[in-house]
Amino acid sequence: MARSLGALPARDHEFLSRKAARQRGFTQDRSTRQITHSGEADQALVRMTWLTTDDSDLGETLLLSMLDRVVQIELQDQLREDLGKSYSPSSNSSPSKVWTGYGTFALAASVDVGEVEETRRAIREMLVALRGTPVEQDVLDRARQPLLESYDNMLDTLGGWMTLADRAQSEAERLDRYERAPTILKAITPQDILTAAQRYLAPDDAVEILVLPKESPSSD
Repeated sequence: MARSLGALPARDHEFLSRKAARQRGFTQDRSTRQITHSGEADQALVRMTWLTTDDSDLGETLLLSMLDRVVQIELQDQLREDLGKSYSPSSNSSPSKVWTGYGTFALAASVDVGEVEETRRAIREMLVALRGTPVEQDVLDRARQPLLESYDNMLDTLGGWMTLADRAQSEAERLDRYERAPTILKAITPQDILTAAQRYLAPDDAVEILVLPKESPSSD
């Protein structure tokens, strides 16, 4: 024991922050990327990704989650109105727990290859509207309800308990965040969503990626 476990150095009393190592950059090149796939010749994907922030501020993290839900609703409505089809676009807010000041917000829409340009135009129109006026209260409520329900139901499953329990010692503040989250979510207003969209979702700040079939004519 003295030569093995007993010879190990004493454990640090606190986790090392390693602040100098918690830096990650985001590309400054905002030009459109185009890649190809070898799947169905009529399928394409339009994706836009923005730099946001880390998850150190619970209020900002929850605001981005609400913005995520609002974007999904508004984008689906916009695509249905412009293209007349029930596409199921997705969006995702991913504030980092590791990298300081780093996070991403992405939206994507899988569409017919012949409707890529119309989709790109519809997405930009949605973003301009979202950054121009506050969303309707009905849209905000539709976005908020699933998030509130997820917190209400979290401890009904073993997975929910483990989400909190597996970091209860190393990240004790997560327990407090869980308790505070519903109150913060209920306080978010249409004006808050407008402010967040203006801060994070400028169309020209996104990295846009077009995924097209190999046989498709190039799209600029």
